Amino acid sequence: MSFDPSRHSPLTRTDWEPDDARAAIAEIVADAEASFDPETYWPSHPQEDGLPDGMAGLYFGAAGVLWAMDLLQREGAAAHRLEIPALLPRLLDRLRFQFAGFARMSSIDPERPSLLMGDPPVLLMMIRAGDDDAADELFARLSSGAELPVLELMWGSAGAMIACRFAADLTGEARWRGPFETMAGRLLAELEETADGPIWTQHLYGQVRRFLGPVHGFAGNVLGLLAGWDWLCEAQRTQIREAVDATLPARAIRSPEGVNWPPVVEPDDETRLVQYCHGAPGMLTALACPQLRSAATAPLFEAAGELTWRAGPLAKGSNLCHGTGGNGFAFLKLHALTGDVIWRDRARAFAMTAIDQCRAARAEHGRGRYTLWTGDIGIACYLHECLRGTARFPTIDVF
Repeated sequence: MSFDPSRHSPLTRTDWEPDDARAAIAEIVADAEASFDPETYWPSHPQEDGLPDGMAGLYFGAAGVLWAMDLLQREGAAAHRLEIPALLPRLLDRLRFQFAGFARMSSIDPERPSLLMGDPPVLLMMIRAGDDDAADELFARLSSGAELPVLELMWGSAGAMIACRFAADLTGEARWRGPFETMAGRLLAELEETADGPIWTQHLYGQVRRFLGPVHGFAGNVLGLLAGWDWLCEAQRTQIREAVDATLPARAIRSPEGVNWPPVVEPDDETRLVQYCHGAPGMLTALACPQLRSAATAPLFEAAGELTWRAGPLAKGSNLCHGTGGNGFAFLKLHALTGDVIWRDRARAFAMTAIDQCRAARAEHGRGRYTLWTGDIGIACYLHECLRGTARFPTIDVF
């Protein structure tokens, strides 16, 4: 079997209830607003592995929650009374202080313009609020970091490349293409030919690994390249397509349930995770797009969707990175790619279970989980996509 049944749980309900999805979004945003402190932001959660209160970053801190609250309000999905632009200068300082500490512990260059852990998201939010100085500062950050080791999405150039694209969209300026092209060239130059297809090697957390998933590995680096697809030359696009066509089949774990992928390329890895950060849902959500659909990948994408469905919701909870909501995004991506309503309906079934999981966890712990990628507001974004009929993964596809 290509997944571990003990990590999964049955669907709690399957009938789509859009009014309940809207109510759940409103509950999550109202709880986040009520629990916000302008000095200390939000408390940590017992499931966050001992993280302190008051985290500031995009992945598991205040920047992610504020970004999502702003998106949901801008798009009419929820209302709140926080004056987010006024909070950003202090948040930027807090985030930079925290990032320096995390970078030292993780052997990451503290000057790196990291997307999920560093300051570019707050600078992007400031740009949206009309701060021209923030645009110049972000451009300098992205340009100066273009020569650092490429790494992956969370800490490395793939995330910085996505930030370049968001900045271009926000400002309408052409200058962001320059650092993107520099990073894309270096990233593609470090793509190694192996018996398992072209792969990147990550020197991360004191280890040398060849990860496959979107947060730390192959799929995440491809995400960075996809962000500026129209900025790449045809030879680069061909290289990417050929790499995906070779690597995905080579490392696919096939079973009667469908197709999965291990977290790392190493053949002795027998881990059978089925979640966004590692496994079929993340590979699908990152790579199931028209640019990469081919005779080699199309059947793998659908088989990976089947495996995600058969595995069921994640027992760990409702979140995006390693929970039911993140897995549901795989179905939204397949619906967008194929137009087949079965994937939309499966996404909505996972959404209803994610609502139940989120509410049960809030009742158990007496409070919400205030992070974007690992907490409740990410589920609100997922529910919003289910209601819209779109497949924009937060802070990767939309900012």
